[in-house]
Amino acid sequence: MPGAYFCIVLRVDFPKTIYCLLLCSIQIHSIWASKLTDSTKIRIMPVPTLGYTPETRGYAGAVCQLAFKSDPTTRLSAVKTEFQYTQKRQTILELAGSIFLPAEKWLINFTAHSSRFPDFWWGVGIHTPEINKEGFNSRRNWLELAILKNAGRNWFIGPLLKHQQRSHIEFNQTTAASFMSVSAVGFQLLHDRRDNMLNPTKGNYLDIQLTRNSAGNAGTGYRTAMDSRFYKKTAKSNILAGRMAFSHLSANTHFFDLALLGGDRNLRGYYLGRFRDRGMLVFNGELRTAMRKRWGMALGVAAGTVFTEPKDIVKNPFKPAFNAGLRFLADRRENINLRIDYAIGVKGQSGFYFAFGEAF
Repeated sequence: MPGAYFCIVLRVDFPKTIYCLLLCSIQIHSIWASKLTDSTKIRIMPVPTLGYTPETRGYAGAVCQLAFKSDPTTRLSAVKTEFQYTQKRQTILELAGSIFLPAEKWLINFTAHSSRFPDFWWGVGIHTPEINKEGFNSRRNWLELAILKNAGRNWFIGPLLKHQQRSHIEFNQTTAASFMSVSAVGFQLLHDRRDNMLNPTKGNYLDIQLTRNSAGNAGTGYRTAMDSRFYKKTAKSNILAGRMAFSHLSANTHFFDLALLGGDRNLRGYYLGRFRDRGMLVFNGELRTAMRKRWGMALGVAAGTVFTEPKDIVKNPFKPAFNAGLRFLADRRENINLRIDYAIGVKGQSGFYFAFGEAF
């Protein structure tokens, strides 16, 4: 039947899924380990974490970064597992990775996330006032997987699958829904000339994604997303990094499928989701410099907005943000940093961020 489609919703035990994926990764490596040379052996960096972000307030946890090369000719691959427990009684468990297969013939990107997360909602749009702030609870789970084939000259292309689900959704301690989900299917085109995925010093990056987002009876939309970055050495120890990210969903699905402004990735200094709508546009710029021995610092500026239709971009205000932070070279051989940033926005918005690798 023209235009017909089938949607299968799976209720997955996400915490167990993440543990299984991690155990599988360790088992696969144990099989490969005897065949790997010193230049391809896995490097494991476990670190306890303490910090503060607008989304969590204070948090404690641990992050373990696994870095390796599948053969001496490929760039560094990385797999990260992270656990956090926060002052707001949130629990967060995540496994994410980007793996180059031998000779970089294939690139596999994946994320598995599970959390119990008291959160806030201000409504939709860039003009939502602080007085609209409303608390809600939910259990959040999502899976993402992209299997990309090298098409030559650092271009990768392939299918992209995403699945988000929320359960036990409560607004102001009143049950709003027991279960909602959005499945996205599409393709990804990636151009990656960065010399290092976690701490780039030169090169450029372009990620274009087109997906069909289906929420069953709640609606179907088509999402277009683009992430463009560049890195340039301006002096022996200085790196200038820039980024532009754009996303737009053609129709409403569920409220949690909207583009979110804020957080560590898009606009540090603002609560993730302080502003949300069907579209988002963000600009980031950062100067990173080595200071002494294994220590460095970074200074950055950013601006972002959300919108319903692209034509609204020119009339919507951009929210500014500024960040400064320290860098510690945790792995000299593979040039991997630990990052600590403090960022401020407007009207009292601010936050600390702690992570392996750069935000972009």
